[in-house]
Amino acid sequence: MNSYKKIAIGIVALVVLWHLVVAMTNQITVCGLFLSKPADPGYGWADSGNADARFFWQITGVKWLAGIKHPEFNAETTPTQGDWKPLPGYQFTDQAKGLETHWEAGLLHSDYMAWSDEVEGKWIPVTGYRFVYQGDTFIESVWDPGKRYDDLKVISLPEKDQYKPFAGYTFLEPGQSLKVVWTPGLVNSDNPRLIAGTKEGTWKVNHTPSRRSGEVPWVVKKIAERVIIHAF
Repeated sequence: MNSYKKIAIGIVALVVLWHLVVAMTNQITVCGLFLSKPADPGYGWADSGNADARFFWQITGVKWLAGIKHPEFNAETTPTQGDWKPLPGYQFTDQAKGLETHWEAGLLHSDYMAWSDEVEGKWIPVTGYRFVYQGDTFIESVWDPGKRYDDLKVISLPEKDQYKPFAGYTFLEPGQSLKVVWTPGLVNSDNPRLIAGTKEGTWKVNHTPSRRSGEVPWVVKKIAERVIIHAF
């Protein structure tokens, strides 16, 4: 019986000693019986790349890890030690004062082609893309060709990240934005017998040949051909 008592006393003494050792270090903290974890947010075990709790005999050194979520704020670590960035959809309220964040609509996701919605935690796919869901959570964004966007007056093309305007419209800033403008006199790309009228959305019969939406004018073509010939 005395031997059991000595063993029990030894175990208790070991636990107390270990807790005292942990209490004297600023790198790890006790999180349960014989369990510990890195003390500061952003740090993990040097041999595993995570900050999961582990038994004291498994303890190794700790190091700063990129991509670790803060336990209190909507922020995660960057590769630079001590540096944090807001999670997708969030912005720092005042980084000089702390890591408090707020949700902001219209931010592009760092991993997916998606914009943050007005509602916190909600996302909408970038024009031309659609979400692939697993349950209620989207896990991927993929290109969705041939989809019409009536509000923007554009259609996604088979080629990724390529669009064309609705008939009668041309891009206002080609290659820079999806803004379109109604262009009177433009041949209807769906029905060449019609051309865009003066008023947006109106059409009239095409009695004379005219260029179609997106077609390069003849003069521009000739200039380009001369430049190419001259280059060779």
